[in-house]
Amino acid sequence: MSLVQLETNADALSQELSRQLEGEVRFDRISRALYSTDASVYRIQPLGVVIPKTRQDIIRTIEICQRHGVPLTMRGGGTSQAGQAIGEGIQVDTSKYFNRLLEVNEAERWVRVEPGIVLDELNAQLAPLGLRFAPDISTASRATIGGMMANNSCGARSVVYGKTIDHVLEQTVALSDGSVAHFREMARDQVPAGDTLEASCYRTVLRLAGEHAAEIERRYPKVLRRVGGYNLDEFRDPAKPVNLAKMLVGSEGTLGVVLEAKLRLVPLPKAKAAMVIGFADLLEALSAAPVILRHNPSAVEVMDKAILDNTRQNAALDRIRNMFIEGDPAATLCVEFYADRKEDLPPRLEALERDLRSRNLGYHYHSELDPARQARIWSLREAALGLSMAMKEDAKSISFVEDTAVPPEKLSEFIGRFLKIVQRHNTTAGVYAHASVGCLHVRPVINMKTEEGVRKFQAIATDVAGLVLEFGGALSGEHGDGLVRSPFMRQMFGPVLYEAFREIKQTFDPHGILNPGKIVDAPPMTTNLRFGPGYQTPVVSSWFDYSEYGGLGGAVEMCSGVGACRKKLSGTMCPSYMATREESDSTRGRANVLRLAMTGRLGESGLGDDGVYQVLDLCLECRACKAECPVGVDMARFKSEFLADYWTRHGTPLRARALGNIHKLSRWGSQFAPLSNWISASLPARWGNEKLLGLDRRRVPPAWRRETFERWIARNPRPKEGRRVALFNDTFLNHYHPEIGVAAVEVLERGGCGVEVVRPGCCGRPLISQGLLGEARAHAAQVVESLFPVAQRGEKILFCEPSCLSAVKEDAPSLLRGDQQQKARAVAEACLLFEEFAGELDLPLRAGPSRILLHGHCHQKSMGLLPAAISLLSRVPSATVVDLDAGCCGMAGSFGYAKEHYDVSRAIAERRLLPAVKARKPGDVVVAPGTSCRHQMSELAGVEAIHPAALIRSLI
Repeated sequence: MSLVQLETNADALSQELSRQLEGEVRFDRISRALYSTDASVYRIQPLGVVIPKTRQDIIRTIEICQRHGVPLTMRGGGTSQAGQAIGEGIQVDTSKYFNRLLEVNEAERWVRVEPGIVLDELNAQLAPLGLRFAPDISTASRATIGGMMANNSCGARSVVYGKTIDHVLEQTVALSDGSVAHFREMARDQVPAGDTLEASCYRTVLRLAGEHAAEIERRYPKVLRRVGGYNLDEFRDPAKPVNLAKMLVGSEGTLGVVLEAKLRLVPLPKAKAAMVIGFADLLEALSAAPVILRHNPSAVEVMDKAILDNTRQNAALDRIRNMFIEGDPAATLCVEFYADRKEDLPPRLEALERDLRSRNLGYHYHSELDPARQARIWSLREAALGLSMAMKEDAKSISFVEDTAVPPEKLSEFIGRFLKIVQRHNTTAGVYAHASVGCLHVRPVINMKTEEGVRKFQAIATDVAGLVLEFGGALSGEHGDGLVRSPFMRQMFGPVLYEAFREIKQTFDPHGILNPGKIVDAPPMTTNLRFGPGYQTPVVSSWFDYSEYGGLGGAVEMCSGVGACRKKLSGTMCPSYMATREESDSTRGRANVLRLAMTGRLGESGLGDDGVYQVLDLCLECRACKAECPVGVDMARFKSEFLADYWTRHGTPLRARALGNIHKLSRWGSQFAPLSNWISASLPARWGNEKLLGLDRRRVPPAWRRETFERWIARNPRPKEGRRVALFNDTFLNHYHPEIGVAAVEVLERGGCGVEVVRPGCCGRPLISQGLLGEARAHAAQVVESLFPVAQRGEKILFCEPSCLSAVKEDAPSLLRGDQQQKARAVAEACLLFEEFAGELDLPLRAGPSRILLHGHCHQKSMGLLPAAISLLSRVPSATVVDLDAGCCGMAGSFGYAKEHYDVSRAIAERRLLPAVKARKPGDVVVAPGTSCRHQMSELAGVEAIHPAALIRSLI
């Protein structure tokens, strides 16, 4: 059906779906934009989006789409790198609601699930039983089981566990006519007969497998990691039982829709060890893989220099790199071993190292037995997908020939030839992934915005396909066929099997509505490109400095769609997505909408600023994306830029001005305290603020202090003996919590410092958050000019509030220009969080609480400064410091005060933080460096958290 015909059907289709479904039906332009991309190089805008709540919703969607002749594409986490999760009809997103664990049988080791459940979330529920679903892909934090079955996913440990197909026992499937089939293992004489669609599917598959047994033997690659095409090879043995679920696995939603699956589980390993090996040459590393395999590892993963170098662009990953990697290797291998007993692992590590040294393979061998440090090693490897895309120019390392697989003993020669193809086309490539099974992800650097780049894209793909055939390998070893590899199916499997594939598709889906154009009858691989020739990155004015990306447009385009922002179990990014599970509330969703809006694609569809405003509205500006996104997408800064532009055209609202200038309001509040506190906390005043400013009346404003920190310092002049340091007196320290400032001064003095308290003005954080960037720049200039002499003297400038530190250390240098920018950088070098500096002092501490529960501020974590707080607090004698890892508190400065944000703010807090602090034991102390975090815990949980400076002061 043509696009015009689809659009014509849109209203009728939307109305019928809305009437018949319990779930959500969205045909608005924002939703269509959000679901137009995945993690691939492609973009197809769907007609509409369905978010089902029940299996009946899915069945009815199929029936309605068939009646209207509209295709549908199933979608889980949208992490597909080959384009199989996008399509022009209806997108069905199972991840929000259709994601339950239905039943676990611990004794028989199986589980029943709905397809929208995320792998990590499933395994978290299974972990107390000592079980897990085996395939362990790098996108496990957001990839759904449905997507894994569609792709036949594998993962780092497939040398032990195989592919998803090896662990799917049964599937309940909605076929293209809306009928429901139960696919499970059965004897061949028990398969359904008759004229039903299910019976036809069995007959076609078994007939074709029998007729083409010899061709299957000849053409299917003899490698573990073959996931391309349809799995006819599973049905060619007439003596084996039949399980049509094995045909659905790897079919990319082209044959049926999985409603429920029964999965085999495996026990968790009792003990693990890892070794990171450095190599001076990539091909040397690959030639070591067969040697390592003789030692029976559970994984052998490679990362080349291009990937490793990109870790330096991410502060958190760079710290991890420096823990395990020595020098500047051309490649590393991460090797893992499983064992029943921990004591069995060191001898195996030693034997491997001896073997490699005897063969002169590798130059550095780092063995790791500590589970937490092993987890950091694997987090570095799992970030490789995003890191491979971390280039800041238009030419990027992209996913299109990244999925080849050959026998491991041929891998070094194959990759050597592969890289020569890349070199012949005058480019380079990053290399990483599964050396254990001969499946490496090679990602050539190409500018897809030029005709030359697109020609190179197709030419390299064609050359690589020929090379794969020569080596008897698989073109798709993990990521599937989708839009990028389906055009090569006839070449890979030959005309006979390709026609068999087409017959399978025709039998299962006679009307062609299930994810058409994937596996068979695909469009040319250069169709539907996200960018493509003629695409122009928009050049727009900006307040912040994005010159390293070529401008704001290039910075927004850094988001490639890998979807790391959709994780929900750990970390902080993205707090609003964790609460709402809406694609629009993920960093990826916001970046998509911004990119499309900036290029005019949304404007052409009639979408104005308000739609973009709504998508950005629930961004808490926590900046977790800056640290946790593999390529450091800084959505907080993008939101500020958007608001600044938005206000110039629509006027700045009173609330933004009031909250942005909280430093001015606070001066008056302290001047008239406690009367001002009584008035602001009164119900009439809170009602008035809700009506006038949109501040939720359920929020009680923090109390001003008449005795400000500034006044205390004036009344208590400090001696200046010892090491000179400056303490930044921020707005909240001064007007709301002067006792923290006092504690910080006294701790620093006990540590031998002479403290100068400086108050050069507001850091500008509230102004930045509200998009008042002109005023923020002026404040930044004032603060920098005032602090520059301090920095010139070589003195450190200390901050108690992490968000103020990030404003001066990170935002001011980007806001300012010319000489002021150079001064700002010098000031930034001198700025430290209080905990960083205090941790270096000689502070004899007496025993305090037995457990300290630490909730880190989002900006503190984004700057990588939580370890400094843990280190300082760990000096308390006999105390155990527990990092709550509770994500964002949900307050985020003024965000949680807005009436329209209150429910989301509370939901974010209630996910992990509030349960964690409410579960504290008697004698536990909750510590939180962030003012907003402490206020949120106090207001919503009745828990009084304290600042690290206050705790340390109490123990001196």
